[in-house]
Amino acid sequence: MAMDGLNLHASVLEMQRAIVGGKIDKVQQPERDELLLGVHAGGGNFKLLLSASAANTRAHLTQIKRNNPVDAPMFCMLLRKRILGGRIISAEQPSFDRVLVLTIETHNDLGDLVPYQLISEIMGKHSNIVLVNERGVIVDAIRHVGVGMSNVRLILPGIPYELPPQQDKMDPRRAEKADFLQALSQGGRVDKRLSGAFFGLAPAMAAALAARVTEETTCEALDGATRGDLAESLFTFYRALEAEEFTPTLALNAFDEPIAVYPFVPSDVRSRPAESIGAAYDAFCAQHDIYERMQRHGASVRKVLQNNIERCEKKLSLYAEAMNATQSMERNRLYGELLTANLHSLKQNVKAAAVLNYYLDPPAMIEIPLDPRFSIGDNAQRYYKKYQKQKAARDMAGAQREQTLAELAYLEGQLDNLGKCAGDAELLELVEELREQGYLKREKGAKKTKKQEASKPMCFQASDGCARIYVGKNNRQNDTLTLRFAEGEDIWMHTKNIPGSHVIIKCNGEPSDQTLHEAAMLAAYYSRARGGANVPVDYTPRKYVKKPAGAKPGMVIYSTNRTAYVTPEEALIKTLRPVAP
Repeated sequence: MAMDGLNLHASVLEMQRAIVGGKIDKVQQPERDELLLGVHAGGGNFKLLLSASAANTRAHLTQIKRNNPVDAPMFCMLLRKRILGGRIISAEQPSFDRVLVLTIETHNDLGDLVPYQLISEIMGKHSNIVLVNERGVIVDAIRHVGVGMSNVRLILPGIPYELPPQQDKMDPRRAEKADFLQALSQGGRVDKRLSGAFFGLAPAMAAALAARVTEETTCEALDGATRGDLAESLFTFYRALEAEEFTPTLALNAFDEPIAVYPFVPSDVRSRPAESIGAAYDAFCAQHDIYERMQRHGASVRKVLQNNIERCEKKLSLYAEAMNATQSMERNRLYGELLTANLHSLKQNVKAAAVLNYYLDPPAMIEIPLDPRFSIGDNAQRYYKKYQKQKAARDMAGAQREQTLAELAYLEGQLDNLGKCAGDAELLELVEELREQGYLKREKGAKKTKKQEASKPMCFQASDGCARIYVGKNNRQNDTLTLRFAEGEDIWMHTKNIPGSHVIIKCNGEPSDQTLHEAAMLAAYYSRARGGANVPVDYTPRKYVKKPAGAKPGMVIYSTNRTAYVTPEEALIKTLRPVAP
């Protein structure tokens, strides 16, 4: 659910209470389309997030910490030069639309106190963050929009800034009950009619507002009394909003996961109150932000892994061809022997030779193709050389195939681990391991990064309350869990011949069948077989798990195991309670 004008208005009201009059003491750009402003106001410190991400564009006060790149991007450096130390004198939302205008009083190059505007346009894939000077000219933008990219307006340094084109809608704060009745008197879906008539109302938001009064979803289904009640409810809601009265709320699914943010309490879904609109968006966007960040920062790693996987698959294909060439290899050996046996009885410089194949029972004549440029003896030697070459290739393929299969399993495991990264620490651990294994090179002149604290595995409380289930998310975690953390009688689990997480059950005594089932489900869910059925999961006491000398990270061998077959169910996984490891 993207931030619409209504949620933005509630967010702007929170900004006006907290940071207007405050001084900007920090400017960061943690992502290419995201800004984080540190503001000191009223004796406190606040963080303002402005995101132009196409998927989760928004603007609100935040409490979430973000890691920043070692080298600040150019737009961030420009903002530090222009507005760092400036004072926010207003936060406005023109026409209740999805645009935030922060007016910042700061000094220009001549030392004069002038107003700059930092404008956040919250418009999906067209979102942007623009810095405008006191003359209304664009200084720069986080995303340039040039000729050929838009036929509506350009966003480039040096040209006058214009607000996004206004739609033919009404500001709902200025609407009367009759205006809402007028919108509802037309045919069609209620949410579409309200969204099309008033600024700041996404269809999903309009539907939630209407659901507080009626279950009907079309204007035709509304009787006169219900239509009047809905118009009155909308009129009352916007009057209260104008008085800065609203209730930040998170809508929840069946697993208590946030699915929407509202400035009111919805009636058609489960919900819980939030401290603020900013806190609600922090919770709502948390998982998606992590996923998007890992996708973006892990893109180059993913490409390296996929390229090496393709290389291994090509090698295996060549090995298979070499190992399946037995018939051709034996034919070349036979031709060489028969030509040598009939060396003095055959004509020279011919295209073929008919000889008796005495290996057949009964013997029969066969025709052997020849190269007329060479003698019979030379043709025989050529066939022998082909045979020797094919035999050597087959022998090498047999020896190399197992190594390539092991490498392929490692790379596929790393690709699976990349998908499980939930933070920078885990991604950095994976990158460092790939460097140690020679798949990634260290950039020359790259600054040394600070030593990160080791990431921690996932941990779940078994539903019977008698055990904890630990799940590794990368090879370093897997090795630590299995080889250092787990004790001899703890139960170790892993999908059979499928890349995935190491899973450890820690409990006093034997784990229950329910705990074994839940752990097996976790092992299958956090593996490459997540979408499969009847996934085989091996399990055995930890004392039967060993790491061979020289084995790659995460690789172990085990014995005395049993196998469970489970179908991963996301619903069951989400019922397990995560706990601190």
